[in-house]
Amino acid sequence: MNSLFLEQMKELLGDEYEQYLAVLDQPAGRGIRVNTLKTTADELFELADLTVQKSPFADNGYYVKAESSLGRMNAYKAGLFYVQEPSASSAVTILDPKPGMKVLDLCAAPGSKSTQIAEKLGSDGFLCLNEYMKNRIQPLVENVEQHGISNAMILNNDTADIAKAFPEFFDAVLCDAPCSGEGMFRKEEEAVRQWSPEYVELCAQRQREILDNAEKCLKPGGVLVYSTCTLNRIENEETVLHFLNAHDNMVMEDAGVTFGRKALISDHHIDRAVRIIPMDGGEGHFIAKMRKQGTSQNEKIRTLPQSRIPSEADAFFREMLSTQYPYHYVFRDRVYGGSAPFFEAKGCRLIRNQVYLGEIIKKRFEPSHQFFMSSYSSFRRTVQLSDEEAEKYLHGEQIPHPCAKGWYAVMWHGHALGGAKSDGTYLKNKYPKQLRLR
Repeated sequence: MNSLFLEQMKELLGDEYEQYLAVLDQPAGRGIRVNTLKTTADELFELADLTVQKSPFADNGYYVKAESSLGRMNAYKAGLFYVQEPSASSAVTILDPKPGMKVLDLCAAPGSKSTQIAEKLGSDGFLCLNEYMKNRIQPLVENVEQHGISNAMILNNDTADIAKAFPEFFDAVLCDAPCSGEGMFRKEEEAVRQWSPEYVELCAQRQREILDNAEKCLKPGGVLVYSTCTLNRIENEETVLHFLNAHDNMVMEDAGVTFGRKALISDHHIDRAVRIIPMDGGEGHFIAKMRKQGTSQNEKIRTLPQSRIPSEADAFFREMLSTQYPYHYVFRDRVYGGSAPFFEAKGCRLIRNQVYLGEIIKKRFEPSHQFFMSSYSSFRRTVQLSDEEAEKYLHGEQIPHPCAKGWYAVMWHGHALGGAKSDGTYLKNKYPKQLRLR
């Protein structure tokens, strides 16, 4: 490990330095979050063979005994839980989003915190997820789909573009900024290899720019949470200090939690921020909660006009869904539904606008995988699979199952795994090839 990094940590930790070194030699902890959009903790632990212990960092977070097969479990594929390092859930706990809020996750991929925000909002509110790196978009989309989120817009832009498109629009903004990743050293060898003092400074410069854009998106009275998974003062306390000195309309707030420890600078009450280091039950995080003062000057963000649903899609929805989506948008025969209005993201690269329900192909409606994974509505036409049949389905196999012809939601213990189309004898597997177990 880089000697300059170790010197930094010795200065930072003082008497706890040797304890820190000892913790680095131990395996990194693993955790899960129960997806409350789809299930409860009691139900999940009845369905899945998991050995867990409650985490202090989130109401629905747990330490889990290391299982190499977590991502292959039927319960995981059904979106009933999310695999997440336990302390990584601390930032959203401190952000504390409520149903009905408009929330922005400015640096969203792969979706750990995005899905947690969605759990807090339920289907009441609007969630905008932005990711700058194109190669990180697909994991974000897949996690949003599997989690069943019905009110999320996904964008692929520089944060400056988001600030122009959504001036003073959001009630809460999470800025989980790209960082040097010192808190991930037990988990990611690449983070250890790329570390240098120069890289820390480069990250800090980028974080300052992102924070400036985050402030522009936040309405007065709203909450901004800045978080990193690194340990040094430069990217944490000093970045927040630079931001507060530049924005006298932003003030620190108490994080309102009992976990972690105080930050290391008292100026502007920055010591109200929370530090988590490996000895605190997590890998390493810094979380600062700030509130914007003043009155709103924002222009109203335009909503897209409600689309007329093609008759083929409308008939399919009425046959399949017990509750219809309140909002729809149609673009080039692709039909989208949502539990929030469809807002315009002017000048932004739009990846996904709420739930992609499917598209019209040769005068018939073809449902998407996201249609079946969404938690918004229950299904009228379902087939229930056994554990063994569910595993075969997830491998892409056709399932012998005599039933009436047509589309069905494929269920495992009452939870959708995806869709299938029956020919009367077999369920033709429509589980996406890129998600199948191998």
